[in-house]
Amino acid sequence: MIVIKNIKWDFSDTEFEDCNYEESRKIAILPKSLKLKEDELDSDAEDEDVIEYLLENYGFEVKSIKLEKDD
Repeated sequence: MIVIKNIKWDFSDTEFEDCNYEESRKIAILPKSLKLKEDELDSDAEDEDVIEYLLENYGFEVKSIKLEKDD
């Protein structure tokens, strides 16, 4: 299992660009953290793979994440 903590979303060039970050995150229904099972993403995934997964599944760019791999 991959635990993604401290997801920082990038609202540049979006309708939320000039809005409060937390309010924008809640309106867009974006998580602060997430747990992914191996059927969603390989356990050996790197940061770039996780960021790509988040972009594909949530439609917003990501500034940063903190990964914890839980075996």
